[in-house]
Amino acid sequence: MSERSILALIYTIDLLEDEKGIDCAPVLARHGLDRNKLDPSSEIGRDRELLIFTELLPQVDDPLLGFEMGSRFGFAGYGQLAMLLMTSETAFQGFQFGVKYQALTYLYGEIALVPGETTTALELYPIPLPPEVSRTLIDRDMVGTFKLVNDIQTQLNLDLKPVEVWMPYPRPDHAGVFEAYFGCPVRYDQPYCKAVIRNEDMAVRMPGYNKMAQDMYREQCEAMLARREAPTEHLANRVSAYLSLFVRTFPTAEQVAQAFGIPERTFRRQLSKEARPFQGIMDQVREDKARRYLSDSSRSVAQIAELLGYSESAAFVRAFERWTGKTPARHRKEAGAGQ
Repeated sequence: MSERSILALIYTIDLLEDEKGIDCAPVLARHGLDRNKLDPSSEIGRDRELLIFTELLPQVDDPLLGFEMGSRFGFAGYGQLAMLLMTSETAFQGFQFGVKYQALTYLYGEIALVPGETTTALELYPIPLPPEVSRTLIDRDMVGTFKLVNDIQTQLNLDLKPVEVWMPYPRPDHAGVFEAYFGCPVRYDQPYCKAVIRNEDMAVRMPGYNKMAQDMYREQCEAMLARREAPTEHLANRVSAYLSLFVRTFPTAEQVAQAFGIPERTFRRQLSKEARPFQGIMDQVREDKARRYLSDSSRSVAQIAELLGYSESAAFVRAFERWTGKTPARHRKEAGAGQ
């Protein structure tokens, strides 16, 4: 996954420690970080940030955590991208820039702009995320995106509102909070996230339009993109850590490559170069999980098979024998005898 500004992580740590009473220091230390030494101008890999979030966010029992996280995204935190959006000729061009330079945002997904006859849709397709943080990060990304748009509107004295918003999960008890924030009806249980905006609003000329400044900010955004290109060294270890976050349903090689911001052919070629093909990494992750699960006598083989994404226990048993030369039952028995 590509590098990104560390500001989103800092915003979240401040929220968790100042308002939620969470001690983030132990988790940060496990990832080689110290809150007091984090440089706001530095960057962090998206996969590393996700590992930290997966440890921290489940500690908070608050269905509005994602909303609060997104609300903390500051205009200044987007740097040159925010300035580029401010100098757009129209709102539509601003959204085009947002899509083109989305790697400079904090999103855990891919955004697309889909024009229609009377409206245009800004669609967000979240990357595969661990279930314990998926809903929180989706909320964060949608609210954070609107926060940026609203901050720009406030500075330019505009008032553009969507006519409809989609969210990809069941309607929550606190749905009214989101409807009030987005200022429009919200539809739930949708296949992805989406905000629908009138074309007449998209055509509004931006009062901050400045072609010379715009060209300068575009060059700066291009330079930032080039610098933040996803490093491919030690890719296999990073893929393994990412896959370890999942249970029951694991992402495919194509989905993981997309999550890491690497073309699938490049992704597979780099893994081959490291002599660790994707299927081998997946097998190792499942084997490691299986060994841990088998040490828990309360879990049946059928339950473990389901946690590892196998539709039938027999398929898991065959896979485990292929990995270890033993059946799960024999492994469990021998491990128990050795304790």
